[in-house]
Amino acid sequence: MLRVFLAEDEYVIREGIKKNIDWEAVGCEFCGEAADGETALEKVTELKPDLIISDIRMPFMDGLEFCSKAKELFPDIHIILLTGYEEFEYARKAIDIGVVRYLTKPISREELSKILSDISSRYKGKEDETSAAQYREVICSVIEYIEEHYAEEDLSLSKAAEHIGLSPNHLSAVFKEETGRSFTKYLTDHRIKTAKKLLDTSKKRSSEIAELVGYPDPHYFSSVFKKQTGMTPSQYRDKDL
Repeated sequence: MLRVFLAEDEYVIREGIKKNIDWEAVGCEFCGEAADGETALEKVTELKPDLIISDIRMPFMDGLEFCSKAKELFPDIHIILLTGYEEFEYARKAIDIGVVRYLTKPISREELSKILSDISSRYKGKEDETSAAQYREVICSVIEYIEEHYAEEDLSLSKAAEHIGLSPNHLSAVFKEETGRSFTKYLTDHRIKTAKKLLDTSKKRSSEIAELVGYPDPHYFSSVFKKQTGMTPSQYRDKDL
């Protein structure tokens, strides 16, 4: 959920926004508030919200300065500025800061709810894209790990998970989701694919090839190979003779 911080010096407006918005319904969580810019900046630094709703006119530090400093600290933070002044200079400065919306008071609950919902949807979309990209990187790393270590008999999901820094259960779920195969199935497929290539291109004995692809027991290798291809290693090698 999008975590929202509110900076507004007028108590009635602050309470109205805090209590009248159905935060969960718009995909947000209200995480904090302040009545002036200086206090707001301290709290934002501590709480690290995703979105700031801030009045422009506040004591000690106005909203523009507060939001500008917050944006320097957290460049990806979203900002909605509120003001009772429809002056071009405020709008121009707001755009310079990178404000996503600039709203003049009075603001209706419906209007603010819609804006929050829209921002939350975009934020969730970006989060999903980021997660998907991160998972793709994880899978690429796991596949690379398999290709480097498939000859090791004890290569396992647990070892790969430890190497990547995920729990085995999490890696198992992500791997199946991204590749359409379980870790074990992918490893077996890779080993048999490599074995077939060695049978096609070398004169190594089946027992040697078995060990090279992670199966020290040639009988077990032959069993796995036949299950995968419908032929024993010898039958596979002789098929084109």
